[in-house]
Amino acid sequence: MEANANVQHLTGKPLITVTQISELLKDWWKARAYKHKFAETVLYLMFLSGLFVWAWLDFSWQIQRAMLFVHVVAGLFVFPISVVPFWLSHRSLINRSQKKFFNRTGLLLDYLLAFCFLSGLYLVFWGAPGNDFGWLVQNIHFYTSWLLVPLVFAHALRWSVLNLRRYIQVHFLR
Repeated sequence: MEANANVQHLTGKPLITVTQISELLKDWWKARAYKHKFAETVLYLMFLSGLFVWAWLDFSWQIQRAMLFVHVVAGLFVFPISVVPFWLSHRSLINRSQKKFFNRTGLLLDYLLAFCFLSGLYLVFWGAPGNDFGWLVQNIHFYTSWLLVPLVFAHALRWSVLNLRRYIQVHFLR
């Protein structure tokens, strides 16, 4: 009798069904569209680490080497984990939003992020070998990042991690 009681709980209903798992995943994915702080911070840090690699600023080779490592590792591992889920889930808001500014800047951000990310992947795996195509890809990566940062800030101004007035209100004036 005692052995049957121990087995009975194994043959009952499952604790969670496939439908419930599907609903949980859908809810998690919808929530990603609004979880922007980490993704936004990663984009700004990627830009800053890229500045340290820029030859025109003439940092020492030790700093450039360290920042290039940080930039590549962040681009290959942190960006896909933080920015890509937010970016892809946030796209559904473009279709629902009635605000032209958000629709236009969101669409432009899509293209800039795609070009910057794909050119960055090319630079990681093939580099800039000194030919015309390598120069073109390097410039695409460079200039899209310069357009991307102020556009992200303008697009997310009210909620941005760089909005100091909101940060002070939330953390110090409550």
